[in-house]
Amino acid sequence: MPPLQPPTAVEKVAGNIVTESALTLVGALSGSPLAALLPVLAKSLASERQRQRVEAALVDINSVLEAQGEALRNLTDAQYKIINESILAILHTTSDEKLLYLRRVVHNGLRMSEIQPEEAVVLSRVIRDISAEEVDFLVQNFSFERIQLGNTTGPAVPGIHVMPAGGRDELITSGLISLGLMIPAGPTTDDQGVMRFSNSVAKLIALLREYRT
Repeated sequence: MPPLQPPTAVEKVAGNIVTESALTLVGALSGSPLAALLPVLAKSLASERQRQRVEAALVDINSVLEAQGEALRNLTDAQYKIINESILAILHTTSDEKLLYLRRVVHNGLRMSEIQPEEAVVLSRVIRDISAEEVDFLVQNFSFERIQLGNTTGPAVPGIHVMPAGGRDELITSGLISLGLMIPAGPTTDDQGVMRFSNSVAKLIALLREYRT
């Protein structure tokens, strides 16, 4: 019997049963297991595109992790959770932009040992569900102290970003509210319809930002 090969970096990070089962789907997307269950879907061009997306993302992540051996060995439980959940999210992501952000999370997560376990739970959930458009909105508008929903005829107020009702940004804002990333600015009447970013957003952006080699 040939000797067992040492685990790859991906296996070290994503070695639990759930992740191993999910990663098996990468190879099955165009093979007989999926074809037996979902023959119409498996034959679609979209299925092949998804297989290629996922494989390319995992190859890139594997290279990143293999190059960070010391950081990988010293992962905290919180870092492990974020990286592990990000790899799982790749398997269900069809957006090239979202895949890019997930790859950044893996790279940046290796360097953020200060993340606490309770933060990791929240951030992992958000990273899994947030869209690329919602990420772009956060990055572009994080400098504002407040976000005002709805139309206004008054003069512009420094630090407040006003979004017209019914626009694309309003839809994105609704998603951010559901993720807990935007919360009411305060309890007073003056704050009605005014939102602010939650405390998790700064650390989320640090995970999603472009890294420097």
